[in-house]
Amino acid sequence: MGLTSFIDRIVEIGAAAWDKLPQILLTLLVGFILIKLIKVLLHGVIRVSRANQALKGVLMSVVDVGLWILVLAAIFQQVGLGQIALALSGTVAIAGIAISVGSSAFVQDMVAGIFLAQDPDFNSGDTIEHAGVEGIVERMDARKVRIRDSKGNLHVFPNSAFDKAAWTVLRKRS
Repeated sequence: MGLTSFIDRIVEIGAAAWDKLPQILLTLLVGFILIKLIKVLLHGVIRVSRANQALKGVLMSVVDVGLWILVLAAIFQQVGLGQIALALSGTVAIAGIAISVGSSAFVQDMVAGIFLAQDPDFNSGDTIEHAGVEGIVERMDARKVRIRDSKGNLHVFPNSAFDKAAWTVLRKRS
């Protein structure tokens, strides 16, 4: 492809975009409104779940970028650049797969935490030994267990560590 045909193609795409300017602006407006609505709903869900601020910020950023990429892909599709739109949509899909694979440890910890919280042999205040650490279970949450040893050191274990290895109950809370 020569420089002249490349420039001709760019002019052709520009003309197509100009002809579809009302549609493109409507897509941007609707996309903007939908993104704001989704973010408000997601913000409410996060507030109800009482997730920490770092998790909230990361999640909101990922959702924001992903949704804007989809809006951009819709605009490219309207202009006639379907291959670029497909590539952008594929990027969002790959990012979603990467996030879901990366969150598998998170899901494991959450599920293990549910079972651990129901286990009568494991409660806050109990003295236990796990992975060479002996101490009092100070706190349990959805993802982690915190054990304070006799020296005052706080050891933090993911819940799934207790699901995969044994622990010894040395003394039950009084």
